[in-house]
Amino acid sequence: MKIKELLVIILLVIPATLSLFKTGFFGASDDMHIAWLQQMNQSVSEGQIPPRYVSDLSFGFGYPLFNFIFPLPYYLGEIFHLTGLSFTYSIKAVFIFSLFASAITMYFLARKLSGKFVGTAAAVLYIYTPYRSTDIYDRGALGESLAFVFLPLIIFFLIKVFETKDKKENYKWIAGGILSVAGLILTHNIVSYMFIPFAFLFGLIILNKKIKELFIFFFGGLLGSVYFWLPALLESKLMKYETVFNFFDHFPTIKQLITPFWGYGASVPGPYDGMSFFIGEVNLVVIGIVLLYAIFHFSKISLLNKKILTWSLFLIAAAMVMMNFRSSWLWKNIPLIAYFQFPWRFLTMIVFGSSLLVVLIKNFKYAKVLAVLIIMVSIGLNISRFRPHDFLNRDDSYYINRYIPVPTPSEEYLGLQEEYLRLPKTTETRPKEVYARIYPENSAVKNITLINSLDAKFTIESESELTLNYNKYYFPGWKGLIDGKKLNLTSGTPYGQIQFTIPSGKHEIIIKYRETIFNRLLDGLSLLTVVSCFYFVFSKKSKLTK
Repeated sequence: MKIKELLVIILLVIPATLSLFKTGFFGASDDMHIAWLQQMNQSVSEGQIPPRYVSDLSFGFGYPLFNFIFPLPYYLGEIFHLTGLSFTYSIKAVFIFSLFASAITMYFLARKLSGKFVGTAAAVLYIYTPYRSTDIYDRGALGESLAFVFLPLIIFFLIKVFETKDKKENYKWIAGGILSVAGLILTHNIVSYMFIPFAFLFGLIILNKKIKELFIFFFGGLLGSVYFWLPALLESKLMKYETVFNFFDHFPTIKQLITPFWGYGASVPGPYDGMSFFIGEVNLVVIGIVLLYAIFHFSKISLLNKKILTWSLFLIAAAMVMMNFRSSWLWKNIPLIAYFQFPWRFLTMIVFGSSLLVVLIKNFKYAKVLAVLIIMVSIGLNISRFRPHDFLNRDDSYYINRYIPVPTPSEEYLGLQEEYLRLPKTTETRPKEVYARIYPENSAVKNITLINSLDAKFTIESESELTLNYNKYYFPGWKGLIDGKKLNLTSGTPYGQIQFTIPSGKHEIIIKYRETIFNRLLDGLSLLTVVSCFYFVFSKKSKLTK
């Protein structure tokens, strides 16, 4: 990709990002990201790599947040923060990055299939689509916004594997695909679960003679991210199954999908939603004209583009089905899909599918003219939508005060339900106050040293046996030592907190959190996979670096 092409894409995307350069954060449904990034930063600064358990959520009882919540957007946010940006501006920087990077990755894919002009049109439509604005400026959906970067990359690398005859060179493209699949899984659990089956189907369509390469492509992606998804899957059984939103209340109507309503607000039961589910004027036109062209001129389309056309239309049709209330029986029976919560999330697939269909206009008589029209109309119709409803101008202190109750919970925090935290099964009731690290208070507990936000060391001098609590949720990874030997930790009531019993006498106690051996092995496996893939991708002989 030449510098000139890159600059053109950047210039075309800049208008979509301008509102993110205004002071402070804006009104969005999900505004906890700033506080969660602060918690990741605290974990990293204390040497917990990769971060899993954060210390200050849930009235200071902590939470294995990054054991379950997609970590990559926060890793990226932490990098921005380490350059000197505040937590607020680091999160905004991730949103900005998601727009520029997704435009570039779509351009890579579409340019390969259709050339520069049409590739630019596909990239522009991929950005200037109503749902992209909704994701950022209404929902504040950090992971979902960043996930758009990886969808074109996965398809791009699958096509490269299909085209490349040299086996050694092919493994470089497979390595790029592995990194892309792993990146998507680490960026957003739901989008990866939604998209990867369709991507695998696309791989089957074009790689029917390279099945081994196809399985390495996706299995390698699973290995590269296994440190995250496998513990999340296994240890989710330790948590209560709770979803605040019932998917059945959030099927958009067909009218909502095709009517250019624009608004801010929430998704609610029935057709009275404040947020927009509009597919987009240009997206609908592109789907329509490409479909008509395919009906009358299918024989003129190249074999690869026929496969892309068929797959993209199937992707869009499947998304439409999954967003219709008549598909509720699928939602009830497909494993884990209830965690999607909102059927309209499948708009992500329509955004990608309709943007990819743009590559088919290269077969049209006035392809360049159409490409320019798509660029101009996409920006013209959608630019006003790329702004938040409210510029609140709030900084780090507001969001940390709102979501972090340590040392003292604010009134706003007390009013939160912490709907994103699925508590341990042993939790009978949520905490309602911040406790001391060791409670109940007892004069036998002396010399308490808080090693960091999670770990502590103290001594006990007691004439009788004592049962004490440590104000963190009991979860795999917590360890206790008494005079250098293993201390048995259990889950106490009513909060599911760490509880332990100490015999009479004088003892030195250490309570600390460390990754389990199993999770460390998974860390090593993921790291080895990712490092190996980077070696293949960026080796001197790789065409990816040229």
